[in-house]
Amino acid sequence: MKCNVSAQSHVGLRRPNNEDMILIGNRFLRDETYEIQLQIDEHSGNMLFALADGMGGHKGGEVASEEVLKHLSVFFDSLPSGLSPEELRQTLSTWGREVHAHLKEMGTAPELFEMGTTLVGFLIYERKAFWFSCGDSRVYMMRGGELTQLSNDHTYDRYTGKKEHAHILVNCLGCGDSMYFDFQELTDTPLVGDTFLLCSDGLSDLV
Repeated sequence: MKCNVSAQSHVGLRRPNNEDMILIGNRFLRDETYEIQLQIDEHSGNMLFALADGMGGHKGGEVASEEVLKHLSVFFDSLPSGLSPEELRQTLSTWGREVHAHLKEMGTAPELFEMGTTLVGFLIYERKAFWFSCGDSRVYMMRGGELTQLSNDHTYDRYTGKKEHAHILVNCLGCGDSMYFDFQELTDTPLVGDTFLLCSDGLSDLV
């Protein structure tokens, strides 16, 4: 399977610092553009694409997004072979709870008070494709000219219908008592021309 990958991270026009970070394989991206063509088959192993949108006072958001992606990269590289989709989901969930506790502990420092981050990812594991999400960063699929949102936003308005609190997260890494992942295997084999988009609300809110 051949994949054309294009990634861009930009601080935007409103804030002085960029709290988003992208992970492609083992490459971390912030405030840059990156393109690569990958050949993924049974001989080249697994592949991970992820995006984290941090939040928190001072530089807490930047720290949270970088910290979670660094831990995710190590986690993914250490995955054993032969996991079933359910075992993969459980392994990811266990990792999520552990890194959630780690971020909460870091967030007790005054300069990182209550920092947290969303996380959305697309992974290829033993020739099967999966996506996962925590928060309101999204994954979309474009097929045949139709754009479909695969993930669900973990926000207050989605669960209550109250639009005045559209951006209040009810699930993220680092804040709150617990976290969870939505996790889904792509049961349809990706077709030639399929495009998968991972993005933070910095893109989806405007576009």
